[in-house]
Amino acid sequence: MLVAVGMVRGVAAAEGGPTPEEYVRQVGGDAKIVPAGMLAIDGHNVVCGTRPTVLDNKLDDYGAAFPGFLILNPKLLARIKSLPVKLWIHAHECGHQFRGPDEETADCFAVQRGRRQGWLTPEGLEDVCIFMAPAKADNVHFTGTQRCEAMKACYADRSIR
Repeated sequence: MLVAVGMVRGVAAAEGGPTPEEYVRQVGGDAKIVPAGMLAIDGHNVVCGTRPTVLDNKLDDYGAAFPGFLILNPKLLARIKSLPVKLWIHAHECGHQFRGPDEETADCFAVQRGRRQGWLTPEGLEDVCIFMAPAKADNVHFTGTQRCEAMKACYADRSIR
């Protein structure tokens, strides 16, 4: 369900991808850059190191990442009722910033971050699993059910991955 690092709606990933400013110019519309440390999701401040987040209502997924910045689609996020799911989406995309393009690794980063920061409980993880359940496998993602099982194992693992 979540887009991997790489091509996003026709913006070529040349030499590490576009800058946030280049991305916003390319996609146009109401896309905007939120500086690092300034983003709140449903009143909950979220941070991904020094990386900004681009809010892009035209993004064809809930979130994406290029090296150096995250992208979130506020219109799609607004459809989600569960705060832990919304925070997991942000943390997953942040995971790409710190751990690279592997989806399972980004999932693990997100659930471990959520557990450590206190916003992801076992009940919240179940919300994430329900959200992910319909996801089909593709060339970079396992099925939602497979991802859920891996995230549950990672959540229980106290060693940081």
